[in-house]
Amino acid sequence: MRGRRGRLPPTELNEEIVNLSELTSLPNLVSLSRIAMIPLVGWFLSRDDPTSVIVCATLIILAGISDGLDGYLARRLGKVSRLGIALDPIADKVFAGALVILLVFYRDLPVWLAAAIVGRDLLIVMIGGLMMRGRDINLPSNLTGKYAFASIAMLIGCYVIRFDYGINLYTWTTLVLLVASTIGYARVMVIVRRGGPPPVFADRPFYRTLRTIATLVVAVLFFYHLYLFLT
Repeated sequence: MRGRRGRLPPTELNEEIVNLSELTSLPNLVSLSRIAMIPLVGWFLSRDDPTSVIVCATLIILAGISDGLDGYLARRLGKVSRLGIALDPIADKVFAGALVILLVFYRDLPVWLAAAIVGRDLLIVMIGGLMMRGRDINLPSNLTGKYAFASIAMLIGCYVIRFDYGINLYTWTTLVLLVASTIGYARVMVIVRRGGPPPVFADRPFYRTLRTIATLVVAVLFFYHLYLFLT
């Protein structure tokens, strides 16, 4: 998935003032919808009957779709903004973090795994805030971070329906992507801290092909075993 909000030119980053009225723009409302879903998901998760499980899983799928839809709408409608760039990853982290905590109580998610997911986001926010202090720059989420969020969403879904194969598969996928995305964020922060502009992501054909193949392999394995699980 691409960085969903795009990138504002440096001059716009320095001159644009965040306008809270932009919260009502369609792309930002889509981002906020992920946060709004949290109480509903928590309520259905706590009920734990077959219908509630289906509704809960459906809401998580919708949240995953919104994770790509908001950026597409922002670019399509010409609504790329500083607020949107900041709101997009925040909505991801709040949604994933809240659900991870809920799963500790309702689905026996290991505390160490919850700590790894939530702690990584807190670490990025805290260290990023310190390193970017005094700098008028918003760092867009990186591509690996988007894959990490998608993997976390899949992991959450597997815990919701108690799909053991998916839990094992996406536990390791999530851990690998969390480490990779953390390194990516750290690299960008260091470059900006030293006075350079945020690096522009260059999706080289080789890496794009490799990433697509890896994604397809994981998806095929997942859906094949999911089919066996459901039947």
